[in-house]
Amino acid sequence: MPDTFDAIVIGGGVIGASTAFHLKSLGCPRVLLVERGDICAGGTAKSCAIIRTHYTVPSNSVLALKSLEVFQNFSEVLGDPDADSGFVNSGYIILAADDDIAEHLLESVSTQSSAGVDTYEISPTEALELHPRLNVEDAKVLAYEPNSGYADPYLTTTGFISAGRKLGVEVRPNCTVTGLMMEGQRITGIETTQGPVHAKTVISAVGPWTGNIATWAGLSIPLEVSRHIVLTFRDANPYEATLPIVKDMTTANKMYFRPSSGGVALVGTGDHGEPVYNADQLDENVSDDFVLRQGGQMAHRMPSFTNAELVASWTGPYDITPDWNPVLGRVPEVDGLILAYGFSGHGFKLAPMIGKILAQTTLNETCDVDPHPYRLNRFAEGELLTGAYGVGSIS
Repeated sequence: MPDTFDAIVIGGGVIGASTAFHLKSLGCPRVLLVERGDICAGGTAKSCAIIRTHYTVPSNSVLALKSLEVFQNFSEVLGDPDADSGFVNSGYIILAADDDIAEHLLESVSTQSSAGVDTYEISPTEALELHPRLNVEDAKVLAYEPNSGYADPYLTTTGFISAGRKLGVEVRPNCTVTGLMMEGQRITGIETTQGPVHAKTVISAVGPWTGNIATWAGLSIPLEVSRHIVLTFRDANPYEATLPIVKDMTTANKMYFRPSSGGVALVGTGDHGEPVYNADQLDENVSDDFVLRQGGQMAHRMPSFTNAELVASWTGPYDITPDWNPVLGRVPEVDGLILAYGFSGHGFKLAPMIGKILAQTTLNETCDVDPHPYRLNRFAEGELLTGAYGVGSIS
């Protein structure tokens, strides 16, 4: 008997795991998820897993708000009492000093509040009540999201996987996809190191590795991969797990930081990063100049970190589109191929709803959030999803 499914999901990160779960929960009879290595071993494993709703692109705010609701009610939504995303409701502070950015921040807060997002401007005094370690003397505008926070990438991904398996999703780790099976411009399945697998629908959720899928399908897609660096610093006193995440828009690299395990502060950037040509060959070296620059920015924003020590560093890949927003949905030129890529640092926080709308698209159902703005053809049509803050992962 041929190895046949109704839908195949390629990619065992959080997007693929969410998609497979939602496919099965929405009634897709036979669902297969394939991953070339271990589950949650790719880009998701490097995620800083921040969950916030602040966006200047309206459709992103809707995706983020609905995804936050899933993180807040993870076990209930998955129908699995053992499911745990590791969500910590720490809150999220964003601050700006530049006149233009401050204006955009206020406009975004107003727009989101009107749409039902719990966010509002706060005073420097209120910011210090929420986060006593901050220096906010140079902040012109500060805003706060009380319901935001951060989660655990591995727990979230395996939570979707476990819940999906209980519904009947078949999961094949250590199964490398080597090509697409096609008849003309129609998908008929995939080739793998474990043999061919047949399906009329293939959903690619491999992020920075989407170029391989595109090549097999004869497509040219807008995709750039860049390297981003994450550091953790330790102060003399443990960094409290419930302190709000801070997004510092006064810095050129749009620095952010949040609590992490072991009482350290995890620090990342929301800028372009360093372009790379192979996501499997990221340079793990971090220059002293970068550490000193990030350490200096941290010391300015939190004076108690003036003499903080570097604890760890790692790098991860961003899959970037020209407008720094994802591509989601069917490929007009290839019947049966659905792409999900270009998350540009947004993927983890949006994964619960992205997985659902990919599943709804596959099953030709009305989507909870209209995926039309995220179509692949928007670049050729000149309808980019450009955020007010320019290049970076806070669109």
